[in-house]
Amino acid sequence: MQPEATHFHGGGDLAAVAPAYAFHTDQNQRFLDGSKRAAMGPALALLKINGINVEGFDGAKLDDAMIPLADKRLDKAGLAALFRTQLSSA
Repeated sequence: MQPEATHFHGGGDLAAVAPAYAFHTDQNQRFLDGSKRAAMGPALALLKINGINVEGFDGAKLDDAMIPLADKRLDKAGLAALFRTQLSSA
């Protein structure tokens, strides 16, 4: 529900809502192993569904962001900033 709240109550755009999926999926630790890898899937799927070509994204930068996210050294706003740079360069 957090991504929906980001959109409807926070006025978030795709660059804010997509990282909310990754952030909250990762923070909920749904899997014993693989939460970081699984967390990026819903975020990228949301962008693709909305017509964004994610093939041009720098996958290494997104992957590298997941460890600091899991360790709470990167917050949702920081992840959104990374998504914004990816969206502007795609």
